Amino acid sequence: MNKKSSEKTIRNYGIDLYRILSMVNIINLHINLYSSNLKIGPSSDKFKSVYLLEIFSFWSVDGFGLISGVVGYRRYKFSNLIYFWFQYAFYSFLFTLYLYITKQLLLKDVFVSIFPIGLFRRWYFNAYFCMYLFLPFINKGINFVDKIIFRNLIYFYFVFFSMYRIFVVIFLDKKTNFHFLNNGYSPLWLTILYIIGAYFGKFIINHNSNYSNRIWNSIFWLLIYFNSSLISYKIFYTLLKANSNIPHKILMNYLSPTTIIQAISLLFFFSRIRITNKYLQKIIMFFYPLTLNIALIHSRLFRLEITKETFFKWVKKLDKDFLAFKLYLLSFVVYIACGIMDNFRAIIFKILKLRELSQFLEIKIPNIINNIFKENY
Repeated sequence: MNKKSSEKTIRNYGIDLYRILSMVNIINLHINLYSSNLKIGPSSDKFKSVYLLEIFSFWSVDGFGLISGVVGYRRYKFSNLIYFWFQYAFYSFLFTLYLYITKQLLLKDVFVSIFPIGLFRRWYFNAYFCMYLFLPFINKGINFVDKIIFRNLIYFYFVFFSMYRIFVVIFLDKKTNFHFLNNGYSPLWLTILYIIGAYFGKFIINHNSNYSNRIWNSIFWLLIYFNSSLISYKIFYTLLKANSNIPHKILMNYLSPTTIIQAISLLFFFSRIRITNKYLQKIIMFFYPLTLNIALIHSRLFRLEITKETFFKWVKKLDKDFLAFKLYLLSFVVYIACGIMDNFRAIIFKILKLRELSQFLEIKIPNIINNIFKENY
């Protein structure tokens, strides 16, 4: 059996599906944010539907960080980072060009747009880029460290960065947000999630498992997810109604223990799913490689004035009947639409051979730098 066929037999499509659903839920969070649904008060008929859906989706950003570690700790290609820059610059340029044509930006902004890292407030993509630069060292440590030490570090990360933070907020400083983690909007938190995910990928999630007791294990982890979500909502609603000094959104945070438990429990749930249908596998493999770019597309689209004036005004007017279902269905529609759009980008990149160019630059750039140093030293 050759290498390609061997990798195909052990591929865990449940993990791929987890990544896809992470992005669907991220889109849902953004729909709630940009439509101003989160500004409605508890007296509104829509309040319960909106916030239950919000809390049930809040795991998604942490989940996206975890899955990076689960699948990424065994391999590293600097060319992937170069290719990511091309992708990010492509959409940055495209949307900036549209804003220039519609006279919302200057010509210089179009030029600046091809250097998006660090210049635009897209926290996840900047954080991802920074983290990726350090992954060769992180992956080396992940593959070298003893299992017991690794496990204890994971426990410490959870206790210190999550549980201890809750203690500090409640008993010591109501306004603290662990500034060095910026409420989870930081390269450091993304790196912590990557390391936690790598631990699960290396020692717990077994792609060659015989899936014994798979159904009962799946039900167990699904119950953990639902219970942690309901605990978050109950505490949120109780603190809000009581007008407590404790921030009512204390658990609606990427550092929150319930949010982390949500992400981990769903990771274990989806890792136990066997997807054998060939058509479903093809659908998953069509969208899976496009997922990060779907984040790039929808985050740009949602910031456009035309989107705010049409789509989000319409979303805000949706009636309360089956509201959570409607919002979640919209998230799927946006995901699929952005995936189809990115497929055209993938075709353009294939024609331009940008993947091959990234691989060429991975080799050529260090050689050029080495030659410069040899000439001068």
